[in-house]
Amino acid sequence: MRLTELPRICLGQLPTPLEEAKRLSDVLGGPRIFFKRDDLTGIGLGGNKVRKLEFIMGKAIEEGADTLVVCGGFQSNMARVSAAMANRIGMKVELVLGGLPGEPRPPIANLLLDHLLGAGIRLVDTVPRWEFGECLQEVAEELRREGRRPFVLAPGGSSPEGMAGYFNATLEMARQFSEQGIEPSRIFVAVGSGSTFGGLVLGAMHVDPSFEVVGISVSRMSDYLSEKIPQLTEDAIELLGLDRGARGGDLTTYDQYIGEGYGALTDGAREAIRLVAETEGVFLDPVYTGKCMAGLVNLVRKGIVDRDETVVFIHTGGSPALFAYEKDDLMA
Repeated sequence: MRLTELPRICLGQLPTPLEEAKRLSDVLGGPRIFFKRDDLTGIGLGGNKVRKLEFIMGKAIEEGADTLVVCGGFQSNMARVSAAMANRIGMKVELVLGGLPGEPRPPIANLLLDHLLGAGIRLVDTVPRWEFGECLQEVAEELRREGRRPFVLAPGGSSPEGMAGYFNATLEMARQFSEQGIEPSRIFVAVGSGSTFGGLVLGAMHVDPSFEVVGISVSRMSDYLSEKIPQLTEDAIELLGLDRGARGGDLTTYDQYIGEGYGALTDGAREAIRLVAETEGVFLDPVYTGKCMAGLVNLVRKGIVDRDETVVFIHTGGSPALFAYEKDDLMA
């Protein structure tokens, strides 16, 4: 395995805590729930993007880049954390932030933080929301004409290097499971672009195939994910120097908690955000973790997750997005 040989910038506060959510479990009547607190990775208000960017930016530096080109929605967590990490090591960052035509984009929440970080910000129209077409390469060419050396990130950090970040997180969790004497049957994580989920799946097959990684999609249908993630996995296996037998079997994803689309609040997410805040004092976000927790709660209530199981919920961060919503939106 070549994980320790990969270029990496170590800016995250790792390992993150693995905490039992006893009051949440009590309210649900089981299962035993642990939170993997990747909202506490530190820099730029943390979140799962830190783990990905440690390896992605390591590659960028190795290639001689001086500017990151990062795309996302105008409330992108990846944009915020990329800008913060770039500042720490003296790189520049150009953020290409999309939204639907005519959609209001006030400089609040993550977008406000992007401005405070001094990032270059370009607001563009994207239809559908996550399709940037040739825009990123056009920005990169513009920067090259200015004498800069750009490195274009894949959307959401969905690259072999991004997956390496969560392959490594699985090794970290395996040590914590052993130290705390727990044997989880399932790990729940929100799925957007897919590399966090894919890295966990690959890591689970490598270190402990006894637990299942369950993805709750926040934007894409399961059919799409079942095609895309194995493609990412193949490249990550090559990067990490893993046995080709580490691919794993069928992916377990649920797409019925997406609602009207990416970033659109659902009743389940509203309930989940309030439930976790009121029982554990932990904030989830409306885009990712709120929907993931809504899925977990619903699966418990349906009996699909047994009440005597032990499960882990990956808190991928994103709470700054809460400040883009009004009280009536979140507590309707």
